[in-house]
Amino acid sequence: MRITDIYQTLEDRQNYEEVEEHGPFFCSVKYPDGSLKKGTKVPWLGEGYYFWDTRICDAHWWGMTVYNSKRYIICHTTYDQHSPYLFDLVSNVDQFDDFIRCAELVAEKRKVKSVSFPVVLSYLKKEVQEFNFKAIRVWPHPETYKKTLVNFPGGKLFLPWVDKIQICFFDKTLLTNPYQIVYKNKDTLAAEQTI
Repeated sequence: MRITDIYQTLEDRQNYEEVEEHGPFFCSVKYPDGSLKKGTKVPWLGEGYYFWDTRICDAHWWGMTVYNSKRYIICHTTYDQHSPYLFDLVSNVDQFDDFIRCAELVAEKRKVKSVSFPVVLSYLKKEVQEFNFKAIRVWPHPETYKKTLVNFPGGKLFLPWVDKIQICFFDKTLLTNPYQIVYKNKDTLAAEQTI
């Protein structure tokens, strides 16, 4: 067992008690009645509860990127990173290879050169009976890596900076601690203080 901190970034609507009571919050393109939400992008890891793994700075990055003109809050909980129900594309090479083989199969069936992540994940969930996972952990990185100061002999290879690891939980079963707000914008904190 390895209990790991995770963070969810939300728009600050100043409904803090409701957030802690009802969180975490599910990302979906549909309303509970099945109708499509307008203006919503397809969740890139499929529908689920999205969290940033380990580093609160990644949750802040998301808050500043997505809610740049609005306030945001960050909530915290934990999960077991060694759970057998975690499909881990970051630290489990076998699972990574399985995912890529599945992507190749889907691309071949569709006669396309590439397929999107949610299409492959949806295929796994629907077509592979052994896929009984409750969450997926991914490191989506840009075409260029941020380098660390560590290089390997010969200077042609380097150790990349691993950041913005994201986890999508398909349900709440792997979450291990209460869901609590750990960050509010300074404006919000100042407004809450009384003289």
